[in-house]
Amino acid sequence: MKHDLERHLKYIFNSLDITVTFDVYDCKIDILPDWAKCIELTNEYFACCQDLSIRNRLQVFIGRNIYENGNYIYWFEGEVISITESQSEVQSIDLIEFKSVEFLKIKTRLPVFLDDFIFSNLNAIYAPDFQRFDYNLDLTGEEILKYLGTYFPRSYAESYCIFDNIFQNLLFQQNFSNKTSLNILSIGSGTGGDIIGLLTIIEKYFHSVKEVKIWAFDGNIESLDILIQIIDRLKSKSSKKIFLKTLCSVIGSISHFQNEDVTENNYDFILSFKFICEIIAKGNGRLDNSYYDFTQKFLPLLSKDGLFVLLDVTTKPLHNTYYPILMNKQINKALEEIDEFECLFSLSSSAINERSLQNYFQQKTFTVTHSKRSNDKSRVAFRIIVSKD
Repeated sequence: MKHDLERHLKYIFNSLDITVTFDVYDCKIDILPDWAKCIELTNEYFACCQDLSIRNRLQVFIGRNIYENGNYIYWFEGEVISITESQSEVQSIDLIEFKSVEFLKIKTRLPVFLDDFIFSNLNAIYAPDFQRFDYNLDLTGEEILKYLGTYFPRSYAESYCIFDNIFQNLLFQQNFSNKTSLNILSIGSGTGGDIIGLLTIIEKYFHSVKEVKIWAFDGNIESLDILIQIIDRLKSKSSKKIFLKTLCSVIGSISHFQNEDVTENNYDFILSFKFICEIIAKGNGRLDNSYYDFTQKFLPLLSKDGLFVLLDVTTKPLHNTYYPILMNKQINKALEEIDEFECLFSLSSSAINERSLQNYFQQKTFTVTHSKRSNDKSRVAFRIIVSKD
């Protein structure tokens, strides 16, 4: 099959009078070039060549998306191996029925270089423990390695799939197509799975972006140290200049949060993954309004084309109702008061109405595969907020 594909591509190149050489790799058995190890492998075969000038002409002829990475262009051939599900798990705890959301990606694989780095170099350990990791500020060194091996890949997959689904929409791509620099803020970043998932998408879609600046805020200094190491490793694989600023401080109450390093900037992406639940659980009834406080505090820092993603677990604290219900009601309340923003829904207009918007949130099960676990699942609820413009 690989030989047949090589002959087919040779015929195409000859037809277009393209003389540059190309390579074809079998993603399951061949060793990929170093520059390609950060790329998610979505199909059986991976083709590439070192001539950026032919990208548009070749893309029109073969009818496939062709991507850039440094001096290379690449595309995929053959059967899909990174699964796109035909039906998502969108639910409302308030028992409002919705039509299913179709063709959204909910499965991915941890990039090979990242898999090698966290498990071989950083000695991450796959060891799920829901009860121990519901609060992470007091993790020991070994526990952080367990968190890195178990929950970092899940956060990576959640972030990667959410942003990949968004930027498959050409209108959203166009909003970012002329940007050369991007700002990212992650609150409660931990070891940074959400950040790395987003950086992988930026690498995939936005070739005009030359630099990415990241502000990562967390209360665990050891987790931030691991994030620094991962970002340093990623820099050697990325075509972008990546600048990371870590900010270590324990947030006792979001409503009282003050940090000029954070609040003096505007951001293209504001992220918080599985952080607010820790604030609420630790507050034991005193901080139950934290989704509202978070939205009020950080949403005004979003740029006019930016994306605000708030994601959390679907369980419940001992003293209150489920986190998705709290998230839903409090974000709705905040958006009534901050009129220039609204939620981005992945549903067709026929699937929702004015009444149901008040009770709607998105819940999905994402799946990630890595060297220590195949098809590891995480169920989360999330909201994506954008400017009304």
